Amino acid sequence: MIDRAIACAVLAALFAGTALGAASAGEFACPVAQPSGAPGVIRETPAAIDLLAPVLTGADVTSQIPAIVDGLRKRYPAARSDEIVNYLITAYCPNVAKVPDLSDAEKTQRVEAFSKAVLAVLY
Repeated sequence: MIDRAIACAVLAALFAGTALGAASAGEFACPVAQPSGAPGVIRETPAAIDLLAPVLTGADVTSQIPAIVDGLRKRYPAARSDEIVNYLITAYCPNVAKVPDLSDAEKTQRVEAFSKAVLAVLY
């Protein structure tokens, strides 16, 4: 299992890279789904992301994270915590990207807050 400090550092690096890329392109950018070839792990297909994304909407989404993580652990028992974090961020981010009245910085802050809530459940 990954140490919480390492996970937070990785997450910070992920968003720093995303923010740099977004700043150069002039817009907020979400991570791209990464389908996995290993059996039993989470496959980040666009269809799988589309199924989960509606569950990750609303103001109370962070209260749902423990149940969502539990369901993912049951469905994908071989999935590592970092895979679950990536999967949930990839599914959550498009919901934030669609909010028209948020700046890119506000969108990044929302995704970071969600990510930290997921990390708190997993680590």
